[in-house]
Amino acid sequence: MSFKVFLCSAVLFFISAVFAGPNVRLLIPEKIYAVPGVETNIYFNNIVTVVNPANYVFDVTCPKGRNDLKRWRFTPQKSDVGKYKWAVEVIDMNGTAARGESELIVLPFDAGADKNITMLIVGASQTGAGVYPDRIVELMNRPGNPKFKTIGTRGRIGKHEGYGGWRWDSFLTRWGYANSKKMDGMHPDRPVGFNSPFLFPDKNGKGVFDLQKYLDKHNNGKAPDVVSFQLGLNDFFNATDQKIVEITEKSLKGMERLISEFRKLKPVPEIMIFQHIPGANQDAFGNNYNCGQTGWQYRKNLDCYNRALLKKGKELKVNVVPVYMNIDTENNFPRKKQPVNEGNGAKVFRAGNGVHPVKAGYNQMGDTLYCYLKALLSRKK
Repeated sequence: MSFKVFLCSAVLFFISAVFAGPNVRLLIPEKIYAVPGVETNIYFNNIVTVVNPANYVFDVTCPKGRNDLKRWRFTPQKSDVGKYKWAVEVIDMNGTAARGESELIVLPFDAGADKNITMLIVGASQTGAGVYPDRIVELMNRPGNPKFKTIGTRGRIGKHEGYGGWRWDSFLTRWGYANSKKMDGMHPDRPVGFNSPFLFPDKNGKGVFDLQKYLDKHNNGKAPDVVSFQLGLNDFFNATDQKIVEITEKSLKGMERLISEFRKLKPVPEIMIFQHIPGANQDAFGNNYNCGQTGWQYRKNLDCYNRALLKKGKELKVNVVPVYMNIDTENNFPRKKQPVNEGNGAKVFRAGNGVHPVKAGYNQMGDTLYCYLKALLSRKK
């Protein structure tokens, strides 16, 4: 690991970890929001960046929930509403390798029930799959929730603006790529011809960013109450140790530009940004990328980006959603049944996709977003 990457990680330890040794990079949210009837998890593999999490013991201290082998889990009841101390100790053969503290906040199930909320969900391929936007609508239709509406040009139930391979800047600049060799995102030509939904042609046919025109078409001219962003993965995915700091800084400048456009709306919407989810194991990365990317490099890139995203989010005073903590990367990603090898016809299941979960995993992303959305609603007057 280069000094630059270590610096990117170490400088931000103070955000969530009381103590972290040189071999364990621990990242936990300052607050863990939970809602009655929705399972909340902290998967231990997801909160540490180490080569092999199985080499460590994770000891959670909290009056609520259960400390399992690979996760802390808790499905609150209405009687659990309140605030509780939450702490984790990461232990190796030499003792405590890292330690961090957070606050578990169980929100009332009817937080925000008296409100009318419109939400715009923006993102890349994990949003484009449409599953977690659908999950948000499903959860918001439960008793005790506000009248809720998603807006967008894509999606079945939960409308959204999710496009595979797109970056922060894509929504500001992507125009006329159908017959162009311009590069934009991880796979710029799929789907062919998609322009940013926030760009519209001027009299010369050039794409011009016009967020109000988008809202005129899709929300009766009104600003959404909440906008969420799942963007950045396509910036940092292929980074190396030598380039991750530079790439992260460039990406977050794009984030700042896009958010600044939304903050020109009146009234100004609440902004929510995702900290990205870990990937599946190396079998999945080998299946998708051959020798082009390893799960370990992705994990290091993710750690650096998520920490920088948290710091930048604080500077911009936006709501940072730790989606990474609540997804089961072992069981909720695609698996393929394959022969053990060419000489052995016995079939085994191997992970088949590096960064795109199955429905159950996407639903866990939606569960986290829902809990943090309910926290936002509980604060708004």
